[in-house]
Amino acid sequence: MPRVALMHGFLGSPADWADMLSSLAPSIACDVISLRALDCRTVAEFASAVRDRLRHDPCDLVVGYSLGGRIALEICAGDLECAPRLLLLSTHPGITDATVRQARAAEDDRRAILLRTLGVASFIEHWYEADLFASFRQHASFATTKARRVKGDADFWAGVVAGCSPGRSESRWAALAAHASNITMAAGGTDARYAAILRESQASIPSLRTHLIPDAGHVLPLEAPSACARLIEAMLRQTV
Repeated sequence: MPRVALMHGFLGSPADWADMLSSLAPSIACDVISLRALDCRTVAEFASAVRDRLRHDPCDLVVGYSLGGRIALEICAGDLECAPRLLLLSTHPGITDATVRQARAAEDDRRAILLRTLGVASFIEHWYEADLFASFRQHASFATTKARRVKGDADFWAGVVAGCSPGRSESRWAALAAHASNITMAAGGTDARYAAILRESQASIPSLRTHLIPDAGHVLPLEAPSACARLIEAMLRQTV
């Protein structure tokens, strides 16, 4: 039986994969990882914890959305055997410019302060106002997802947004290039920012497989669960 490990994104939970799991072939076993249960604060720490888990329970494919994708790429950079293939959903490989890194780290520190001072509910109201989530705000799953998010742990997510900031994490463009034959990247067609990252990645790494999912925005597991399931099944057919 093929086995898949799934990692959600910032503010998320294993429940974010529910619609995708219902679309996935029942013959596929899934390890749905909770970032909160791992209780880490940096991408490197999360990658180490998940790597240990995968050594105990190997998988054929690691799927990560957003922050989860960055963790998956970090795992791949350190130990390809733990992550033989990756599906990266709405994932940025990393910031290389030192000035941009510094500015992003400072921005994420401010977000951490807001989370701790205002609480999760107020932070989420502000967070989902971003253009990045324009299509998600119109999606049928938005209200229920938002209701789940407000129950989150403010202190944990504050630590994560600061500690896992792309301004503090290692850029993994080199790992993406080195392991491109084992990696697929996907972005939503209406997600202008990450569609551009997808095009940049494909242009600089021609051997990388990329998929632009039509009529979907940034939050692919919730906005395009069936398309995500089909990508997983296609990648598994290449490996098992």
